[in-house]
Amino acid sequence: MITILCEINSKILKICIFTFFLLAITIPNYALALSNTTLDRIVSQIELLYPPLEGYVIEVEGTGLTLDLKRGMAVKKGDRLKLIRYGRELFHPVTKKKVGRKEMDLGEVEILEVRKDFSNARSLNPTALPRKGDGVRSPFQKLTFLVAPPKIKTREKIDTERLHFNLEKKLNQHPRFEVPAFDFGLWMADEKLSETSALTIKNLRRLKRKVNVDLILIPKVHTIRGKIILNYRLISAVDGSLQKQAKVLSDDDLPTVAARRKRGTQTSFDPKKDGFKFINKEKFPYEVVDFDVGDLDGDGKNEYVLIDHYRILVYSLKKGKLRQIQQIRTERGINRLLGVDVGDINGNGRDEIFVTNWKGDKLESFALERQVGKKRLKYVWKDVNLYFRIIRPFGQKPTLLSQSPGFATPFLGPIKKVVFKNRRYIQGPKLNTPDIYGTHFILYGLTQANLGGNKAKETVVLDNNYHLRVYSPNGKVIVKSDVYYGHDPRLIEVGVVDEELGNLTTGGGQSVGREDAVRYKGRLQFVKNGDRRFLVLPKNYLAGSGLLRNLVMVNNSGLVILGINRDGFEKVLESTKQKGFLAAFRVVPRKGNAGADVHILRTERSFISNAVSGGMSDFSTYFWKTN
Repeated sequence: MITILCEINSKILKICIFTFFLLAITIPNYALALSNTTLDRIVSQIELLYPPLEGYVIEVEGTGLTLDLKRGMAVKKGDRLKLIRYGRELFHPVTKKKVGRKEMDLGEVEILEVRKDFSNARSLNPTALPRKGDGVRSPFQKLTFLVAPPKIKTREKIDTERLHFNLEKKLNQHPRFEVPAFDFGLWMADEKLSETSALTIKNLRRLKRKVNVDLILIPKVHTIRGKIILNYRLISAVDGSLQKQAKVLSDDDLPTVAARRKRGTQTSFDPKKDGFKFINKEKFPYEVVDFDVGDLDGDGKNEYVLIDHYRILVYSLKKGKLRQIQQIRTERGINRLLGVDVGDINGNGRDEIFVTNWKGDKLESFALERQVGKKRLKYVWKDVNLYFRIIRPFGQKPTLLSQSPGFATPFLGPIKKVVFKNRRYIQGPKLNTPDIYGTHFILYGLTQANLGGNKAKETVVLDNNYHLRVYSPNGKVIVKSDVYYGHDPRLIEVGVVDEELGNLTTGGGQSVGREDAVRYKGRLQFVKNGDRRFLVLPKNYLAGSGLLRNLVMVNNSGLVILGINRDGFEKVLESTKQKGFLAAFRVVPRKGNAGADVHILRTERSFISNAVSGGMSDFSTYFWKTN
C-alpha cells in the first residue's frame, strides 16, 4: 500500500505536487485519518488499562514504608517500584516556567500488602534512608503490540489496509507503545491459522519464538443502526486472555476507498495478470552472493557474472542454462566479496566488472575488464576503498555510484558518481540526493529516475524499515509504502577493528559490536517492457522478529513488479513465495520490445550471525511479456 505524505495547514490539506502522480486538490484536515479521534479513543482506553503508577511515602518505620497507594489502583503484592528523593524545583532560564524537579534514585521498594486506603512496602536498598514525602514510581513499561488485519463487516467501503496502518501508526506514536515490523496476518496465513486458533497457548508460544510481543489488538468494523462501530479486542500474547473489549463509535473518520481516491492518495495496488513464464533453474551447492549482466566483449551478447564470497564466475546463458566461461579466484578467508556490478563506464563498448570487496577491516574493491580479442579478464582498477553500485533507470546509460566507508561506520559521506577521465577512474560529482536533516542516504537500496516528465530526478529508496520511499528533489516524501520489502538478512560490517573491543560498526559511534552493523538492501530496478514502465523490487518475507539484528530469518521470498501510470503505482505482479531469501535479481529487456528475461538469485543458508558458509543458491530464469 502506497501513501502519499502531504503537508497540512489549519484549514486545508495542501497536496504535494507530483505531476506524474497527482493533481493538487483540497480536503478537510480530518480526512487524512492520521490524527482521527476514533483511533485516539482506542489508544487512550488502552493507556488507561496500563497506567504508570506514582505515589508518596506517608510513613517510615525502619525499612518498612506506608504508601498512599490503595485498592483500585494498578498495584498488587510483589510489585517493585522506584524510590525517589525529590529535590529543588527547576525553572527554564528564559521563560522562567517551572519544568520539573531534581530527583535522586534511592533504589526500589517492594509492595507487601495493598489495603483499602494505603499500601505497606519495604525498602530493598539497605543503604537508603527513606523519609516522608519521598516518591514512588513504577518503572517505565514499554508494551509491544501486534495488530491483526481488521475485519470489515459493513457495506461501507472501508480501506482495510489503511485502517491497519493507521492503528499501528497510532500505537507507535505513544511513548510507551511499540509495534514491531512483523506481519501478524501473514504469519497466520503461513501457519494456516484462524484468528481463534492463533490465540491458543500452543500457537502463542510459537509466535513468541518469532517476535517479542505483549498484546494483540484485533479490530473489527461493523454497523449498528446505521452507525459505523469499531470494535476491538485486546488479547494477552502470553496466555491468550482477554484484557479488554470495547466498541467505539466512529466519527466518520475511518479511511474509506472513496476518500482515498478523492484526495488522490494511492493506498493500494490492484493486481493485474501479466504473462510470466518459467524457463529454467540452476542450483549451486554454495552461496552465490550477487550477480549482474552485461556485454563483456562488445559482441552484442550478454554474459552473466556471479560471485560467491571469494570468486568471480563468468557464464553465458542459452535457453535459461548457464555455461561457465571463466573463473577468477581471490584469497579465500581473506577477501569477502559483497557485490558485483557490470556496465560500460569507460565508454569503449565493453562492460567492466566492478566488485565490492571487504578485506580484513576495510574495503579493497576492484574493477576487471576483458581485453580485445581475449577472454582473459584484466584488473583495470585495484585497491579501491569504495562501495560500488550501478543504476540504469529505464535502460539508460549506466551510472556507477560509489560511497566511502567510515572509520567506525560502514558508510560515510555522500554518494558520488564515478567517471572515467584521463584514462583512469575517479570519483566525480555528488549524486543529487535531497538534503534532509538527519537523513544519510547509502547507495544500496537506492536508485533515481525521472518519473514526472521534467528534468529533475526523484530519489527512490528502501528505508531502514524496508518501506519504499520516493523523494522529490527538494526533499519532500512523495511516496511511502506501508508494505515491507527487502528484509535482507545480510549485514555490512566494514569498520575499524580493535584488538580489545572488536569490530566498531555503529552509525553513531556509541556502541561496539556487529549488532549495530548496517543491513544490506538489494537493487531497485526501473525497466521498460513493451510500451510501459515498471519498478521491480525484491520481497523477502521476514520470519524472525528482527529485534536481534544479527538474527534475521527469511524463509521465503518473491519479486514484486509495480507498473507506473498517470495515477501512480499499481501492482502488476507479486510472484509466489519461493524458499530462501532473494539475494539479487535483474530484468533484461529483449530487443525490439519483445519482452524481457527476469533472472532471480535465491539463497538458503544459516542465519546465525552473518554466516559465510553452508549456504545453497539457485538461479532462476523467467520470460516476461506484457499484455
